[in-house]
Amino acid sequence: MALFCAIVQGHYKRRTGARNSAEQVTNTCLKGVLVAISIPIFTSLLEKSRDAVTLSNIRAAYAEAQTTYLTANGANATDKDGNQTITYTADKNTVSVSNVVSKGTAAGLAGTDQLPFTVDNSITGKNGMGGKAATNWIVTFTYTTDDDGNVTGVSAAANPGA
Repeated sequence: MALFCAIVQGHYKRRTGARNSAEQVTNTCLKGVLVAISIPIFTSLLEKSRDAVTLSNIRAAYAEAQTTYLTANGANATDKDGNQTITYTADKNTVSVSNVVSKGTAAGLAGTDQLPFTVDNSITGKNGMGGKAATNWIVTFTYTTDDDGNVTGVSAAANPGA
């Protein structure tokens, strides 16, 4: 009770001087622990964002392939520089889309179960779109049809682009 009264009456002044070395060491250690905790969290969020960008690019390529396949005009698309970007092969039921950008991650591509088609290891694996550094890929979509010509399934595979 005496200590409380002394504080209330102002007998204990607030310290305004420099910190002692023990306080400085403690402060530095706490900052180091916080940084050590935050680095893996930041890294995992960066990996997830790279996966999301790659999946978005694959979905965009799938949309281009669907449009080409469903219109069945057999025309191959080119970009502004005259490079062929979409190749439709009617006899094989395939559409290849080039210049699909993969951001690359260390662990391989996650989240492919959300795609509306099946993918092989060339897309999901460490040596595929998910595991290499940022680069362009050629993604080939193969369409499976029934006897009436109705699409029953789509699968995708990737090869490194030129």
